[in-house]
Amino acid sequence: GPLARAIRAKLDAALQPTHLQVLDESPRHGGPPGAETHFAVVVVSGHFSGLSPLQRHRLVHAALRTELAGPLHALAIVARTPQQWESDPHIPPRPPCLGGSKHERHRD
Repeated sequence: GPLARAIRAKLDAALQPTHLQVLDESPRHGGPPGAETHFAVVVVSGHFSGLSPLQRHRLVHAALRTELAGPLHALAIVARTPQQWESDPHIPPRPPCLGGSKHERHRD
């Protein structure tokens, strides 16, 4: 969709990634079809060398500040250097969405 294309274009321009995945996870979160509200990105960039995970996430957030202020509700980020990606291209699984208050939560 258009938001996914904008995310890809802005991350390409800001970080010149060697690997980039933009995953629309909105359908997993119970929104209407085509909602484009929940995304996960995998960004592999030399710009991340020497930066902490928090600093890497800040670079991604800075590139997507307009989207995060508007239609983008949630963003999961995997940000690695090319060396890290080469040694471990595994993407950690994300937990399923509980849908806010839509589902009953169990108490111990």
